[in-house]
Amino acid sequence: MTPLAASLFESVRSYSRRLRTMHDDFRMAHFMYSLPEDIRKDIGWPDFDGGRISRGR
Repeated sequence: MTPLAASLFESVRSYSRRLRTMHDDFRMAHFMYSLPEDIRKDIGWPDFDGGRISRGR
């Protein structure tokens, strides 16, 4: 494999890892916010999403 191809492959692999991590974080947050509020408080999950802008859903 040429150095350029190896570099390109590593860039794509790194990008796919970041996408997978973002997807996993989103799934976990979606699950946590689907739980009742009293259970989230027992776990210690924050009520506020840290300043993220919602999509209006």
